[in-house]
Amino acid sequence: MQTNPTHPPLYTDDEAERQRRLRSKRIRGWLKASASHAVINFVGLFFVIPFVWMVVTAFKSNQDVFHTPPRWLPYDYVYAAIDGQRYPLYRVQTADGEKELAALKIDSGVGIFADPANPSELYEVKIQEGGLVMAEAIMHVSFRWQNFPDAMQRGSRPGVGANFWVYFKNSLIIAGFTIIGTLLANTPVAYAFARIKFPGRDVLFILVLATMMLPYQVTMIPMYKLFNEILGWGNTFLPLIIPSFFANAYDVFLLRQFFRTIPEEMCDAARVDGASEWQIFTRIVLPLSVPVLATVTVFTFLWAWNDFTGPLLFLNSPDKFTMALGLRDFQGQRTMVWNQLMAASIMFTVPIIIAFFFAQKTFIQGIKLTGSKE
Repeated sequence: MQTNPTHPPLYTDDEAERQRRLRSKRIRGWLKASASHAVINFVGLFFVIPFVWMVVTAFKSNQDVFHTPPRWLPYDYVYAAIDGQRYPLYRVQTADGEKELAALKIDSGVGIFADPANPSELYEVKIQEGGLVMAEAIMHVSFRWQNFPDAMQRGSRPGVGANFWVYFKNSLIIAGFTIIGTLLANTPVAYAFARIKFPGRDVLFILVLATMMLPYQVTMIPMYKLFNEILGWGNTFLPLIIPSFFANAYDVFLLRQFFRTIPEEMCDAARVDGASEWQIFTRIVLPLSVPVLATVTVFTFLWAWNDFTGPLLFLNSPDKFTMALGLRDFQGQRTMVWNQLMAASIMFTVPIIIAFFFAQKTFIQGIKLTGSKE
């Protein structure tokens, strides 16, 4: 084939092959990424669906909670007013055909219905005759927001005047002081293990890490006897807050690993300029450690907010209960009102979502950088 010398080919054979391989590589990469995202989304559904169902149930009416088959959207009755009172509307099969009537009373499968336009006209109809439904409630999609204030005002033990707002406040107090204690106690200890050389440092660090192998069940009884019988702190927040002002192995390890990623040259330069270890720690290391501090804050908040065993051990009065105890006590003390329980559970979950939302960027960065040493 004769080529035009004034218009040379755009690609040589080698360049064309390279372009073909590059396109093939891009397609394979796109397919792998699509397959990975599809698998992740599929697995994520198993975690998202229960949460979505909790949210939907929180907006349902008392009747719709037990509807069979279950419905994803919340439905409620359509009501009609008769003599100043609201009655649910039904589609009723009468001798004159199907009518929309208000149900005044339903007992033993028999309903007393009235025409809203003519309340004096009453109908007595069986709800179901054999396989034929004679009266069916008229429902419409309706989000019952009132479930949330009702749930928060409703205490698990009303006789003592405690409700979920009290539990919410108690949980915030405990979580807030626990975060403060954790940051104050663990950061200097982690800095000492990361930057200060002293005899037996590595052996002591191994001993600190070894405490992570002790399950909570081993220390639970000694801690209970110490705080309740010796110190007399029973039925107070002190046993839940004071231990956070003593370093724990997990946070010390997390902070130490991050501190070691900060270049030692910066600290040496500060020492040459006459800075003390405390000044290096507070003015150089801590400002550079915002990601890991945010990570520790989020982890500590999650642990303190979700803690059930600690409050169960040390708190006896319902007015000192946390949200975790209040939800469990609500479930065990009285007839279950599932839509209000789900509404209270959402209020229990919202602070966790807010905390992660605002700290998401620094939290992920802290997780990514912790453990890597440059």
